[in-house]
Amino acid sequence: ASPQTSPYQSTPAVPVHLCFLTIGTFSENAMMKRVAGLVPHITAAGHQVTIVAQDTAENRDYFSEVEAEKIFFSGSGILREIQQKARILRNRSPDVVYACGWGIRNLSALLGNTAIVEHAELLSANHESGILKRQKNLLLEWLSILFADGLVLASQYLLRTYEERDRLGLTEKRRLPYGLSLEAEPKGGKKGDRSGTGDPNEGTTRVLYMGSLYASYGIFDIVQSVPHVVETGEDTKYVILGDGPDRQRAIEQAQSLGVSDSIHFEGYVDEAVLDNYLASADVFLAPMFETVKDKARCPSKIPMYMRHRTPIVTCEIGEVPMYLEDKGFYYASGDPQSMARQIVRASKSPGPVDYDLQRVSWEHVATQFFNWVEQDVSLPKKKVEA
Repeated sequence: ASPQTSPYQSTPAVPVHLCFLTIGTFSENAMMKRVAGLVPHITAAGHQVTIVAQDTAENRDYFSEVEAEKIFFSGSGILREIQQKARILRNRSPDVVYACGWGIRNLSALLGNTAIVEHAELLSANHESGILKRQKNLLLEWLSILFADGLVLASQYLLRTYEERDRLGLTEKRRLPYGLSLEAEPKGGKKGDRSGTGDPNEGTTRVLYMGSLYASYGIFDIVQSVPHVVETGEDTKYVILGDGPDRQRAIEQAQSLGVSDSIHFEGYVDEAVLDNYLASADVFLAPMFETVKDKARCPSKIPMYMRHRTPIVTCEIGEVPMYLEDKGFYYASGDPQSMARQIVRASKSPGPVDYDLQRVSWEHVATQFFNWVEQDVSLPKKKVEA
C-alpha cells in the first residue's frame, strides 16, 4: 500500500539512513509489525530505510508492499546470521541501526554509529522459561543498557523497569506502543461482511479471538466462558484464530463442556482473508493476566481490533487502558464468568465504538519515534566502552 501523508517535511535538512535488523519470521516475531508500521512514514519524510530479514517466503510476502530497500539473508545458523548482518552493516554504513527484537542474533546492531534496541517483553521475568534461559536474557537486557544508544520500550512497565536499572542514565529511553494504520476502509470491507469467513449467518453474534493458543494467553478462560454465554440464550459463536501448544486441550475442553458447536478453532488464516474475519466480528477478545509478562508487553492485537471500531472485551492491565481508555469492556482477570458477562454487554452495545484512532496511529507513533531519535538519541554522550 502506498504510504500515507507524513507529518514530517518531505525534504529533511539532514536525511538519515535507518537500518532495521529483524529476527526470525513474521509469525514468530510480532515486532516486525513495528517495522511495517513505521517505515512508510519515515521514507515519506525523505529518509532512507534498509530492512534486513531472514530469507523466507513469509518474510518476502510480508514486506513486499513496504517501499524500502530489503536485504534477505539465508537462515543457516546463529553465527552465520551474525556474520551476514555485520557484513551488511559494514557495506551500508547506516546512521541508525534498530534491533527489532533483542538477542544474540541481533548483537550486530551494536556495530552501528547509533544503535537502538527494542524490548517488547521482559524475557528475564518469564517463568515459563528455564532459569538458564532467564539468566541469559537478563545478561542481554543489561548489555542493551550498557552499549545501546537508545532503548525503545513497548510499555510503561518496561520503561519503569529500565529506568530503575539504568540509574546512571547510560542510554536514552522511549516508551513506544504499537500503532495502527488509518486506512479509510479495512481491507476486509464493510463492517459485518462475513464473506470468506465460513459463516454467512447474519443473525449470530460473532466473538473473535486472534492470537497464540497458550494457557497464559487466556485460551482456557475463553473456552470456559462459552457455557455462561450460551445459557443466556444469546445466539453466539466464538471464532478462534491462531494456533499453539494448547489448541488440542482447548478443543477437548470445549467438548467436555458440551459447547463444541458454539466455538470454532480456525487455526492460522491467510493474511489475504484476515481482515474479512476481523470485519465480521461483533465482539473481540483480548484476555490478560496480572503477571509481569502481561504488564510488560504491548498487545499488538488491540490496535488491530480498534481499526474495526468493534467492542473489545479485555482486562484493565498493562497497556490496554492506554489504548481503550474508558471504552473497553473490562472483566475480572482469570474469571470466565466475568468475561461472559462483558461479552453479553458488549454484544448489546451500539456501535461503532468511538476509539481515538489518531492518537495510536502509526503516523503519530512515527512522529514520536523520529523526534526522539533526532533530539535525544543522536545527541553526543558518554558511552560505556566494551
